[in-house]
Amino acid sequence: MRYYCLFMIISIGLAFSFSAQAQSGWTRTKQGFYLQASAATFSSNEYYSTSGQLFDQGSTFRTHNLLIYGEYGLSDRLTALVNVPVLQLNSFNTTETVAGIGSIRLGGKYRVLKDIPLALQIELDIPTNDGINFANAKEPNDIGIIEQINLPTSDGEFNIWSTLAFSQSSNNGKTFGSLYASTNFRTQGFSHQWQAGLEIGHLFFDQLYLIGKVKVQDDFTDTPRSVGSFLYGEGTTFTEAGITGMYKLNNSWRLVASFFHNSGLLIDQRNSYQGATFSLGLAYER
Repeated sequence: MRYYCLFMIISIGLAFSFSAQAQSGWTRTKQGFYLQASAATFSSNEYYSTSGQLFDQGSTFRTHNLLIYGEYGLSDRLTALVNVPVLQLNSFNTTETVAGIGSIRLGGKYRVLKDIPLALQIELDIPTNDGINFANAKEPNDIGIIEQINLPTSDGEFNIWSTLAFSQSSNNGKTFGSLYASTNFRTQGFSHQWQAGLEIGHLFFDQLYLIGKVKVQDDFTDTPRSVGSFLYGEGTTFTEAGITGMYKLNNSWRLVASFFHNSGLLIDQRNSYQGATFSLGLAYER
């Protein structure tokens, strides 16, 4: 029999898309590609409930990820996309660590207008497990039982993400920005979601890109389903803001680092952790 600590039955932050992906209206040139491998980490003990109340759980949730992201130009206007969390490690400081592969995103981006950087992006979010991955507590409870908590690395359901992005640049491409809006069509009765965001960047000293990013996420319904809401990102709303730095080591290799923070800055935060994500990666571009 599986036992649960009530204070532990909460969202594990599946809404945090540890992704190297940037949303833009630009596509790769034919046979051009971009490949990035990165590691990301997040930890927090501050959690917003589905009603928007902030709790200090007393225990800290941690997740660490190894990610592969790639783009390949099938033509000058059509780019293939892949985003794979090849390893995800989830735990509380009171539990053992469980491991798995995160949900895989496969899709494509099509440049709608030849001379204007406006692109439509469609991605299939493919689950890699059934959403069940139990971690044992490190110590028995007061009656001598080792309790378990489900810390899934994938939510067990297919999603279809659709994104429309517009970009513009100036100063010979050194300054650039993008606006985008996305919808997430969820299956198995979960509520559909939307995201909107802004990214602004500049190339300094012809070697260092600094890109500021902000996005918000919300549901299309005011009454998300209750079953599974805690674990599988139902009713999850938040603002994510941060910065990405990309340093050009040479003509092809890039060193990439990012910092993002989830909060209720622009939209009330619900069913998600408040905290920061750090990532470091290496990219190859041709």
